[in-house]
Amino acid sequence: PTQGFAVLKRSSGINAEYGEDDKVIYRLNTLLPTKSFADKVDAVSNCNAFREELSALHTRRHNMITTCIERNQALMDGASDPAEKRRAQRSLRALKLEIGVERVVNERSETFLNNKCSPFLNFNAGS
Repeated sequence: PTQGFAVLKRSSGINAEYGEDDKVIYRLNTLLPTKSFADKVDAVSNCNAFREELSALHTRRHNMITTCIERNQALMDGASDPAEKRRAQRSLRALKLEIGVERVVNERSETFLNNKCSPFLNFNAGS
């Protein structure tokens, strides 16, 4: 009945998507040139494309969590069995905590993206 959270936590989908945030540093290092290759790579386009990809990833994860919250809320509201209601309440609490984790992960990734892309955006703007 309170499968939303269990499915979310066990799903390789959300774990893989958190893994994508873990790879931000590596991916940006491969997308962005060193100064000696700055004229051979379009860092601005790479940064903008990566920002869009990261934003879509964050939106997908947020939607997954929100859907599970809504399902568990409906289960809790419709539960006649006290044990089932408690399970749904526990899942809801855990899912709401997951929203906080999501916020921290997103902020970390955005901060790194901004720090990594900023020099190239300024470098290209000064050209």
